[in-house]
Amino acid sequence: MTDQEVKEAFTEVYNKFWLRYRNAPLSKDSDEWERMNTWATVLMKKYPFMKLVIAEMITELGQRMWRHERG
Repeated sequence: MTDQEVKEAFTEVYNKFWLRYRNAPLSKDSDEWERMNTWATVLMKKYPFMKLVIAEMITELGQRMWRHERG
């Protein structure tokens, strides 16, 4: 793995994925929730060394969604 590959992974996972969804609580039944999960799966396959980070992000987004729905 090169430094450039690591940079690309962090750019896509954090700058694109996380920043898109972090402040946008989604409904679990929404199409966007499904798209977010699909994108996360693609990222895990593309960047296996980021799998745990992405899984934790999904967990956090799920908790935020749950708190938002509970009020």
